[in-house]
Amino acid sequence: MHFKIIIAWILFFAGGNAAFASAKLAKDSIQRETTAKEASWSILNKGAGSNNSMDLLARLDRDVLSENPEMVFIMVGMHDMINLHKFLDYGTFRKSYQQLITRLKNAGIETVLLNLTPVDTNAISSRYELSFFDAPPLTKIRTANDIIADLARQNGLPLIDLYQKFIERESPNPGKSSLIMNVANSGIPDGVHPTSAGNRLIAEQIFNFLVATGKIANKKRLVFFGDSITFGQGVEGSGTSQGQTFPAYLKKMIQWDELAPYFSIPYEYEELEGDFSDPFVFNDGSSVEDLADWKERRKEIRDKWHGMMGKWPAMITNPTFEVLETENTEDYVQRKVRFEWVPGQLTEGYLLLPYGAKNNPAVVTVYYEPETAIGKGKPNRDFAAQLAKRGFVTLSLGTTETTENETYSLYYPHIDSASVQPLSLLAYAAGNAWHLLAQMPEVDEKRIGITGHSYGGKWAMFASCLFENFAAAAWSDPGIVFEEDKPSVNYWEPWYLGYHPKPWRERGIPTEENPARGLYTKLLEADMNLHELHVLMAPRPFLVSGGSEDPENRWVPLNYSLRANGFYETENRVGMSNRPTHAPTPESNEIIYSFFEYYLVP
Repeated sequence: MHFKIIIAWILFFAGGNAAFASAKLAKDSIQRETTAKEASWSILNKGAGSNNSMDLLARLDRDVLSENPEMVFIMVGMHDMINLHKFLDYGTFRKSYQQLITRLKNAGIETVLLNLTPVDTNAISSRYELSFFDAPPLTKIRTANDIIADLARQNGLPLIDLYQKFIERESPNPGKSSLIMNVANSGIPDGVHPTSAGNRLIAEQIFNFLVATGKIANKKRLVFFGDSITFGQGVEGSGTSQGQTFPAYLKKMIQWDELAPYFSIPYEYEELEGDFSDPFVFNDGSSVEDLADWKERRKEIRDKWHGMMGKWPAMITNPTFEVLETENTEDYVQRKVRFEWVPGQLTEGYLLLPYGAKNNPAVVTVYYEPETAIGKGKPNRDFAAQLAKRGFVTLSLGTTETTENETYSLYYPHIDSASVQPLSLLAYAAGNAWHLLAQMPEVDEKRIGITGHSYGGKWAMFASCLFENFAAAAWSDPGIVFEEDKPSVNYWEPWYLGYHPKPWRERGIPTEENPARGLYTKLLEADMNLHELHVLMAPRPFLVSGGSEDPENRWVPLNYSLRANGFYETENRVGMSNRPTHAPTPESNEIIYSFFEYYLVP
């Protein structure tokens, strides 16, 4: 199912300081977008301010052919028609446009034409004498569109009619609702460039084309080749496939098309809540009725769990780190770092910084040791490296020392007298790692996620549920609820929630001869389970990357998280994919990467 335009003139089309701004943004765009080369789809914005069709022809090799795309979408003609400094007569426009088509055809690249969006003649006339035009601007746009339609017919190419879609939406118009920028909606008498909503409409038409032609099923490298409209003049993310440009909106639509099945609960599990306790009942027995109630109730839940697991030490909100080693890779700088993540306890991990990173999204990855997530361990667990290649700043962490001595976790103040359950302290340490990333100029503190597999999945789950600054989380097969017939869902172990003074119980599933000890047994007696933590994520999105320990029937406890999101009137915040094996696969990991790209990349 698929979810569906004298100096002032130059500045409007070229984006202020034309040459400098365009060159800088183009460079930044290249730096950002090349990091996504391993993504299933590649959406490249090759728009440029103040370009006519001959300008596109001059940069075709550099900006298109060198990218080896499977498909190119051409949108050009606005400057040919109504930019005084770029005017072309109709015959020259047709000839240069045809040359573009021919060269792309000769290169074996599938080509799609986009016609021109309508312009607001009144907005244009408020800042420019219409007598300078040989015909009214809108007439020139219509004539150019006739030429584009004729070229499409002659060359057997598809044409996406944007002009008519804008007219159907009564745009342009002088009000705020116009999909073309004007004084009312942007504070400037633009009259040419689409608003963010206009760009979204363009993206919808392209997405619908991909769906209708069956091309949505193929992973492709797409180039959007055009002028200042493709560039995204005046909107967030100009010159890139992020923000409010139409290539950016299309990218999100394609990502969601792929993710949507994992955020749709199978009908057989709808509204089933099993034998789990109701987290929407207050301690006094009254029920949660609205969002205000829920905010109070979630505080009760959080306080109860912290009360039982042990109070965290004060957060380390201004951590510093020491760089131990630096390595330059093809896609990012890798730094081995050391910092304090628990009072009096240092850790070493790997900070991966994509080239040109500034206010990038980030993800903390957690596992037994930090090397695996950077690609130096078991296969399909290199989350930090793969996300860094996609433009994320990543911080790979692990409990190397305690993994080596088989105590596996963090203990505060000491392993012989821990006052916080180890799994909760791991969550606390991850929160301090969030603070390390949040103070970096390379990172946007509002877009930091966390992920991990198995042991790391439990760690990521507790961290994201208990530390609310994590914006999104993916948990790979941790066992999202207690279950004693699956040996990897082993919350009873003393390094998770069953801490007790040594000597420790023998490792393994609890039996009469080798019973569970510590807090774990008290949680069971109190009818508490981990669904009470899941609901604390709302309205932040999370994905369960389920394997053998988290099969499809885990949707039953996840129904409570769906209910929690209902109080915020949010949808598509709870997802689960499934695979038969505990070990992650390339396919299950791609879902995790797409999840973070969709929810954390603007």
